[in-house]
Amino acid sequence: MQEITDLDAKASPLTDNRKGVQSVDRAFDLLNAFERSERPLGVKDISLATGMTPSQVHHYLVSLTRTGAIRQRPEGTYELGVFTLQLGLSALRRLEPVERAVQAARAFRDASGEATFIALWGSHGPTIIRYFEAFQPVTVEIRAGLTMPLLGSATGHVFLTWLREEATADFISQETQEEAKSTRELTREAGLGHVHGALLPRISALSAPVFDRDGRLAFSMTALGWIEAFDDRLDGSLAASLRKAAQSLSTSLGHSN
Repeated sequence: MQEITDLDAKASPLTDNRKGVQSVDRAFDLLNAFERSERPLGVKDISLATGMTPSQVHHYLVSLTRTGAIRQRPEGTYELGVFTLQLGLSALRRLEPVERAVQAARAFRDASGEATFIALWGSHGPTIIRYFEAFQPVTVEIRAGLTMPLLGSATGHVFLTWLREEATADFISQETQEEAKSTRELTREAGLGHVHGALLPRISALSAPVFDRDGRLAFSMTALGWIEAFDDRLDGSLAASLRKAAQSLSTSLGHSN
């Protein structure tokens, strides 16, 4: 563990007695409540989590919603907004493992010419953190911050298969248990997630798992393209290249096969 210096200790929220802006501190108390929660929150939930009165919570929500830090859902509850998500992704991209993953995805796109993206597990499921356009652009709505479904997307199949089951259990309904089980078996056997027009009618995709030094799933690397031009054969050259790129990235993260 990295040694904590005197400067770090002075900057710690637990020891920092310097005068600040109370309203900003309280706004972050509210944001922390969302960060700790795995579901959208109502005003009463936030009030209990922060010790603020419902009236105070409402005033902060108005400002935070206006800035995009918080988003109100149709049923009246609240969740983290687009600005907060983009801020988090910006911070993530500065972490060394994410930088390596992004570089690997760019290199794969440059070598293959296919649209490629990196995703990790977020609070709402598999979340894209960087997308690289194909040399022949694929006009689909893919962007950083987009959450992919576990069933129906190649990326989702990777997380469904190699992420611990308790992490994905809440995303699988009783009606889709058998489909999820079959998908895990097929994906593990192939070593890749694969869809052929399942999520989008004209799009095929392949996705490979990337593991960290502890053997845990860290990322997925996904390539996609138009069905007519995209080689989505599990024994094809693109699949082999994708497996190799993901394995190389895993190795760079400390994973040993």
